[in-house]
Amino acid sequence: MLMYLRPGNLFKEFLVKRKESDISDIGLPVSGYKDTGILVNGVLAEASTDDREKTKHMWDQDQHSLTHTIVSWAEPVAKKGDVLSLGNWYFLILAIDDTGSLGVATIYYAEERNDLR
Repeated sequence: MLMYLRPGNLFKEFLVKRKESDISDIGLPVSGYKDTGILVNGVLAEASTDDREKTKHMWDQDQHSLTHTIVSWAEPVAKKGDVLSLGNWYFLILAIDDTGSLGVATIYYAEERNDLR
């Protein structure tokens, strides 16, 4: 079997950003995503219709915003609600699958977002 690799299909390093809430100087609540310094090394792929069907039960709704999957060969280091950033791309983690519960591989189900900078 011949495997076809494009330069863009290889591993990428994603920076994990976590949501933090604070109080501004004038007493109003503010929140934003801060860098954690944690890196996730994984392969980015667009979510297929099959992926959407398999994960439909996670959201308890027929339609959801799953757009990408990120597969990492390591234990989960990011949490649901974190953002994985890659340059100008931002992916909000919707769900995490610790494949086999062995800490060997992780699938991050994510939604590409443009408003989380």
